[in-house]
Amino acid sequence: MTYLSGLLGLAAVAMMVTLVVLAVRRDRALRRNAPQTAAFRAPGAGPGRRRDGGTAGPPARVP
Repeated sequence: MTYLSGLLGLAAVAMMVTLVVLAVRRDRALRRNAPQTAAFRAPGAGPGRRRDGGTAGPPARVP
């Protein structure tokens, strides 16, 4: 019975490791195939940057 319990425990650990490896591979594949957002298309094209290379001014204040 002890051998059977050990084999069952080993199978459970192997299954958990397999599930973690598959989850990590799926996550990496999803990140690799995800569409690029506008902020990451061009270097420095994040918030506060304009296409002509100038910086955007502060937001307009509304009284």
